[in-house]
Amino acid sequence: MTQLQQSIAVGADAIGELLGAGLAKLLGPELVSRWQLRRDPYQSCVITLSHNDVTVAAALVSGRPATAACKIVDLWCGDDGVAGVSLLDAVVELARRRGAVVIKWEIREGAELPPFAVARGFVPMRPPRSTEGTESVRGYALWLESVPHAEARYYAQTTDFTCGAVAALIAAELAGRPGFAGDRTDRRLEIDFWRRASNFPACEPIGLAVALKRHVGAERGVEVTLNSDNPVLVEDFVGFEREFRVELQSDSMQHASELQIPFREDRIEVSEIAARIAGGEVALLLITQTPMHCQNEPHWITAHASDGHSVVIVQDPWIDRSAGETWVDSHDLPVSLVDLGSMCSWGEDGYRGVVFLTR
Repeated sequence: MTQLQQSIAVGADAIGELLGAGLAKLLGPELVSRWQLRRDPYQSCVITLSHNDVTVAAALVSGRPATAACKIVDLWCGDDGVAGVSLLDAVVELARRRGAVVIKWEIREGAELPPFAVARGFVPMRPPRSTEGTESVRGYALWLESVPHAEARYYAQTTDFTCGAVAALIAAELAGRPGFAGDRTDRRLEIDFWRRASNFPACEPIGLAVALKRHVGAERGVEVTLNSDNPVLVEDFVGFEREFRVELQSDSMQHASELQIPFREDRIEVSEIAARIAGGEVALLLITQTPMHCQNEPHWITAHASDGHSVVIVQDPWIDRSAGETWVDSHDLPVSLVDLGSMCSWGEDGYRGVVFLTR
């Protein structure tokens, strides 16, 4: 097929207009229900190819801002797949323009990855252990830039407040210590770890490091860097609500000293974080969710691989299901060091909290 015309509709409103102009009739009800979903702020767009003013292929693409990944939500082609190859080329071109180093492909239950995608180099991602609401989804990845690493096993937090516990347990597993088992005991482990590490409800860096050290044992090194002279993650509390959390942080500091956990008070540079991860360490990163989700909330993620100079690979235990995310978005997620620098900052002082774990 020759002389294919390409167009792109960016954002939910433009996608809705495209569906109403006739694309919906081609896709069918199941795909339309997904394509109509507002995926703000996840850079949703539809790329279409047409021949003689007839649409022959279309792809719905999304991707978290401030990350180096694009995701194919669905790819439809109405012929024998020839147009699908050209459309996939267009998606790769878009991904490169966005600075992506990986393209992920989300495959729903009952569907299969097209043969032309296999030929292009898409490979299966490891199945997750827990992804409530998205268990039936499979994921495939095409790495546009090489970042050699062992793929972690994904686990999604089951509450709004256990990100620190999940991030730490994923790190422990990567370091060869007990983590999630992939059965019904996992949620109890998640909650129990959070109770040991929590500053109610958040996990602050020192308390999280103490809980992690006790979990992994003496043979694994744990280190904390936190450049704040004040109690952290208590900005929204006053009176007794603040006082008892401050007391808990003081207690965590004493336990960290007793466990001989090294504590650095300087603001660590993201270049050092990347270098240490590339050297084999795992890092728990306290971040703001503003760059990825446009929500100014504290959050913990696990950084477990890096090329050492431009990108890190993270596991994010949070999935924004209401905006169409699945575990495919949060798993094996590359982030550039530039974006990581703006992410790894919290509070009015912009302090940076990192917990390192040796493998």
